[in-house]
Amino acid sequence: MKEKRSRARLSDDKRIKEVTLIAELIIVKRGFKELTLQEIIAQSSISRGTFFKLIPNKETLITHLGIKGINYWLELINKAGDFEGLAREKMLVLHASQVIANKLNRIIYQSIFMANAALNRLAVTPELNLILDDRINELIQFYNNCIQLGLKEGSFSAKSYAMSTEELAYFMWANRYGATVSSINYMPYNNISDLTEKYKKFVDVHLDCMGWRPLSSELNYSRVLLDIYTKYYKKEIAQIKKSDWRDDQPSITEQEF
Repeated sequence: MKEKRSRARLSDDKRIKEVTLIAELIIVKRGFKELTLQEIIAQSSISRGTFFKLIPNKETLITHLGIKGINYWLELINKAGDFEGLAREKMLVLHASQVIANKLNRIIYQSIFMANAALNRLAVTPELNLILDDRINELIQFYNNCIQLGLKEGSFSAKSYAMSTEELAYFMWANRYGATVSSINYMPYNNISDLTEKYKKFVDVHLDCMGWRPLSSELNYSRVLLDIYTKYYKKEIAQIKKSDWRDDQPSITEQEF
């Protein structure tokens, strides 16, 4: 019985992989609003009944796309797992991987935030939302690891914060997450100001105010970030340049290579 369940689970995973890939292709052509489950069914090898057992609504599909986006993001982080540097430098791996994920897999990257919207979560099973939360917690744990390293090396002190390192990691993640979500629909009044540089400066100020050393005035973090791109993400950068990727609106995840 256990072997049968395993095979069934594997089969479901393959079906979801097929469905999300078809959905991505449709979204690229016509956007999220024009995405319909009926069109996906028509293009897939999955029967209508089986499809709706796996994907009962569009919100569930968005959550699967979001989970796929986080999994890809985590894969990129793991590629730089042997990066050696100070705690604050290691945090740049998360920024670099976020930039790559957004540029190379824009659809599934944006789905991460859509899947977390309150209305989307209400339409999805608790079990699937839990999987999404577990994946996000893996990203938050990356922050926590950096905090723990900062405490160990003495470059950061959490004594003035009445919270655990896990709570601090969560709020640091929420800060970046919230800024990303806000930037998606925000356009400066003059329509020419890119939020990218402003956000990067804000991050420096934010961490400087936490007393996290080296301060931005003591170390060229842009140089460190460029080194991370060069050492760990050459293939991804080549793909981005080959595709001549361009953003059609300001984005805080934009970063020159």
